[in-house]
Amino acid sequence: MPECHRETVAKQTEMVVWSITETEADLAEGLSLSTKALDRLAQRKSSIHRKGYLAIRQLLKSLGIRPETHQYDPSGAPYLTDGRYISISHTQDIAAVVISPIQVGIDIEYYQDKIIRIGPRFLHHSEITFPKTIDPIVYLTQIWTAKEALYKLYKKPGIHFGKQLCIHPFQSDINTGTGEIFDDQKTTTCKLYFRKFENYCLTLATHK
Repeated sequence: MPECHRETVAKQTEMVVWSITETEADLAEGLSLSTKALDRLAQRKSSIHRKGYLAIRQLLKSLGIRPETHQYDPSGAPYLTDGRYISISHTQDIAAVVISPIQVGIDIEYYQDKIIRIGPRFLHHSEITFPKTIDPIVYLTQIWTAKEALYKLYKKPGIHFGKQLCIHPFQSDINTGTGEIFDDQKTTTCKLYFRKFENYCLTLATHK
């Protein structure tokens, strides 16, 4: 499995991104999967999703995470039993994992034209004006990954992406930013780390 990006950001937060090129059999090699893990794998009907699941497991192994340490809560969110925090993301043939001593959220997405059509569904009113220096597809995809990362960080079902999540203005040459979560009459401000690749981008979110 070719690792395409590894980085440690603030406060010992380690992020790893992989490009999936292997077969399912290759991805399963060397993994110790529990009965629950095998059940989760079997529930994934497409080869892309099974490969993504196995790739995440290989990533965890590369980070020194023992199989029994990685669990899922009743809502399906991953967690670690050793006190650290984890967030994962998978899209098509790319997988990403972040491990941290602080709460984190990560999301990764390919650039696709359809983001133009669905953009109005998740944009906050303050995000509607596109920066002239950023391609609309790139801008909207980065906004989407940032909001997904905030959602994973906050871990509260039902958060409305367009009304309760807001990404502050950012420029294409800046790799950090801030986002806000509006909930229960309070505002939570979070730190964002933007990473851009040729065909996709990701956002990592932590509490500020």
